[in-house]
Amino acid sequence: MTDPINTAPVWTSSSHAKEIERLLQDQSDQPSPSAALLCVDRKEATALLNLISLDTRDAVEQAARTLRTRVCKAVVIIGGKNEAYADTLQASGWLSQPAGQPAVDTSAFAASATGALAKGFVAIDAIVLACMAAASPEPGAGFSQHSSNLPYFSLPRPTQVSGFAALSEPDLGLYAVVDSAAWVERVVAAGVRTVQLRIKDAEHHEQREFVRQQVRQAIAATTRAGAQLFINDHWQLAIEEGAYGVHLGQEDLHIADLAAIRQTGLRLGISTHAYWEVCRAWALQPSYIACGPIHPTKAKAMPWIPQGNDNLAYWCALLPTPVVGIAGMDAPRTEQAARAGTAGVAVISAITAAASPETAIAQLQEAVQRGRASPPVTAPLFPKPTLSPTPSPTP
Repeated sequence: MTDPINTAPVWTSSSHAKEIERLLQDQSDQPSPSAALLCVDRKEATALLNLISLDTRDAVEQAARTLRTRVCKAVVIIGGKNEAYADTLQASGWLSQPAGQPAVDTSAFAASATGALAKGFVAIDAIVLACMAAASPEPGAGFSQHSSNLPYFSLPRPTQVSGFAALSEPDLGLYAVVDSAAWVERVVAAGVRTVQLRIKDAEHHEQREFVRQQVRQAIAATTRAGAQLFINDHWQLAIEEGAYGVHLGQEDLHIADLAAIRQTGLRLGISTHAYWEVCRAWALQPSYIACGPIHPTKAKAMPWIPQGNDNLAYWCALLPTPVVGIAGMDAPRTEQAARAGTAGVAVISAITAAASPETAIAQLQEAVQRGRASPPVTAPLFPKPTLSPTPSPTP
């Protein structure tokens, strides 16, 4: 990852001191940040900003905001204790590495980030890849193949919660995503053994009892069938009604009471779309991680570039936890996803919009079995980027 091609520069304090000083001294209301990414350690950031010290997390975060506002489009401040703070357009937070890693060399870190930007990754993903390279005990590109190099990435509201209950059946197989208890009853009657109840736009108080009844009926149906049921978003009702599991999107992770979900023994699935979101999920050690969108989908408007089966194979090879592929799945794509190594293939409209959902379920389940019996997809060295270099901000 040291082969920069036409890409915006990555700056360090030692290589661009004059430019950084000029921008920090610029008294205009809106200086023009030049660098795609600034990589500094705490000592360098302290000196650049003429501070006495950066000995607290709050101070580091404030320093990063100042540097990003006046110097660069993104910043990472590398600190001791195998941690760094990143402030970027896409996401901000603390990245921590396993204990015992060697001290990070800022120049080497910047070179790795430069290479990642040249491959088309956005700043926060470039920082994640640089963290992985820094954590690797061996030089070379193989660092991207080991989950032990994957950093934990903090939520906007930091939490110490980690480690959720394992799945009763890690082989999730065909994973039906439906929007009513009636659909839950129908798909489990047709043989589906992993279901998600996804009732969207039902957050108002007057809708709560309706959703509760739907959750209660869905739990009864899946309990009778011996199926695993995940409640999308409505984690409070899932806890109160004694559901099997909860599925949360990234935007809900810093809102949900993760400690309560863990304490009650509910399984947790988390949606991810890019390196930094995988790192946030990985820090929580959930029951499974969903990766998507694998193919274009009309189920939800998203800024993400469809990942494809190569990316799905990469995440399945990297993560030692069940991986679910989601979005745009039909029978042929379900077979391909199974070849990529997924524990589960999440399907929505290929079931609910089918002329005969029961026939579609049978065909999809056969596709899973064919895929698993076929030669596996070879995982690439790196996944392809999943977001444009100029995205809209995300949580």
